[in-house]
Formats: sequence, structure tokens, C-alpha cells
Amino acid sequence: MNLLQKSILSTIAYYDTLNHPLTSFEVFKYLVNPLHIASFYSGVAPLKDFEVDKFSKISLVNIRKNLNSREMKKFIDEKNGFYFLKNRAEVIRTRIDRQKIADQKWKKAKKIIRWLQIVPYLRMVAVSGSLALNNTQEESDIDVLVIVRAGRIWLARFFVTVFLQLIGKRRHKKFTKDRICLNHYITNKSLEIKFRSLYNAQTYAHMIPVLEVENGIYNKFQRANKWIKHYLVFWPASPTGGPEVEVKHFKTLIASSSLISIARTGEIFLNNWFGDLLEKLSRKLQESSIEKDPLTHKKGGRITTDDTQLEFHPESPERKTLDKYNKNMLYLGIRELSHEKDSGLL
Repeated sequence: MNLLQKSILSTIAYYDTLNHPLTSFEVFKYLVNPLHIASFYSGVAPLKDFEVDKFSKISLVNIRKNLNSREMKKFIDEKNGFYFLKNRAEVIRTRIDRQKIADQKWKKAKKIIRWLQIVPYLRMVAVSGSLALNNTQEESDIDVLVIVRAGRIWLARFFVTVFLQLIGKRRHKKFTKDRICLNHYITNKSLEIKFRSLYNAQTYAHMIPVLEVENGIYNKFQRANKWIKHYLVFWPASPTGGPEVEVKHFKTLIASSSLISIARTGEIFLNNWFGDLLEKLSRKLQESSIEKDPLTHKKGGRITTDDTQLEFHPESPERKTLDKYNKNMLYLGIRELSHEKDSGLL
């Protein structure tokens, strides 16, 4: 197998861990970077941007040609336009069923997120996780990444939490189905995700900006996280998998000037010493609550709390997913590619 074929197989093997077969276009769009694959053989890491650009001209035609090659047919099957590991045809039905569930959850998610425009200091809300992949289950919640104004991360979290709690849409304890899971906040001045892995690269590549209060902030997020290109060929990417271009995602809501004006009015009253005081008080109270939560000290996840990022993944699926991926590569007989590491979990 050549390097590109190993990248294709790596991509399919990764999504097999999620029971998610891929179309040829999806293999192309989320292709694991061949130079990342090469690093397991040469030990070259980290990869430099100019090296990654050597593969920027990989074409969909070339991907399809390799998917249907004799070498690849030893490892993968195709049915109804979906590609998957051999003897795993049942994942097609899983994908179709979960897509139907996701279609309904998207309607609910957009209705909820639309109202978050009234929250002071909120700059963007993006759906991530299984819903962003349209690979969600009936009882699943709705994972989001929230971007807020720098200097007000704790106060913004308080406002978002209280608002969703009041309308009964916040995930809390056993209440999960169709509720918003507020597991990650960053500021508009600290858009870079520090924790890097194949899992996080694929996760953020699927992230969908549903609400952009600050114009162009999603594109800024993409540029701030160019490390993802070390794992995926096409990042940042256009909707067609092409080179970087600033576009609006078709699922992004049209901003409501009346709702945003409510938030801006709140910010006017809080952009002073009183707001600074509330920010400090919010931090103190929330840190105390976080420290007392048993999940904070659970191994296998990650809790990050500072003035630039609040991440709450006490039971992250990252390690489990990458362990499955590594086992897939061992099963396929490609031992060199069975050493993907997580981003540094507890």
C-alpha cells in the first residue's frame, strides 16, 4: 500500500470506531493527512505547514480511484455508496437510523440556540460531538462549544447556564435527551485549542457554527487552529473540501438584531467596575462548585478552568475512541499506525 492508501484506510478505520461509514467525498474531505501517517514511520513530528501543503492537490477522483483499487479491497467493502471495513455492512443501517434522529435534533437545537443571542458577552455557539456528525442516538444531548468575550468567561457561563436552566434545556444529571451540554467555553482572544490529537482534529473539523454574534469569528477559530492540518489534509476547508475560504455554514442562523440588542444593553451596564466585581465573584463561586463535584477528579477525562478556557469532559470518549482505532489498525495488520495518542487526559 502506498502512503495515500494508508491515509484512506486510516480515515475509514477511525470512523469505524463511531459506527459511521463514509462516502467517497467524506473520505476526501476528512482525509487523515498522509504526512501524519508518514510520521509513524519516520518519526518526524511536528509536521510543518509547508510540508503539509505538498498534499493540498489531492483530488476526489484520485481518492475514488484508490478506494476501488485492488489493494484497498483487501481491507474495505462498499455498498450503496458507503465505504467501511470488511464485514461491517451493518454500520450502514446504523448511520441511516442515526441520521434520521439527528434531523429531528437539529430542529430542536437551532430553536434553543437562537435564544442565546440575548446572553451578554456571548460571541459564538457551535454544535460539536455526535450531532455535528449526524451520528447521534435518541437519548443523546447536544454538545456545544461556546465562545465568549475575553475577560467575562465566568460571568458569561453563569448567564448561559441560568438561562438554559430556566427554560429547561440545560443538561443536568440524568436529564440529557435533547438538552444543551455546556462542556466547553473559550474566549474570542484565546481561540486556539491546546489539546491536540487525531480525535480532537476530527471533532473540530465537524464542528458547526450555529450562532455567530461576532462576525467572522468562526473563520478566526479555523485560522487559530491550523494545527488540525497536521492531522487532516483539508483544514481550513470550503464546503467542497477545497482550499481555505471564508464562508457561512448553511446551518448558521441569521442573527436577530432585536435579540442581540438585549445582550448589548446588558453589556453596557456591566462594562465597568461592577461587571469586574461580578466576574471575580462568579469565578470564585464556580471554582468552588467545580472542585466539590466528584466528576472533577475522575480519571479518563479532562477538566480545565482558567480565564481563557473552561472545559468539562470528565468522561471524555477520546481515549476509548483512539484505543478502538489502534485496535482496528492492529487487526488490519498495520502495527505502525496503532500508536495514536490522546491529547493528555487524566
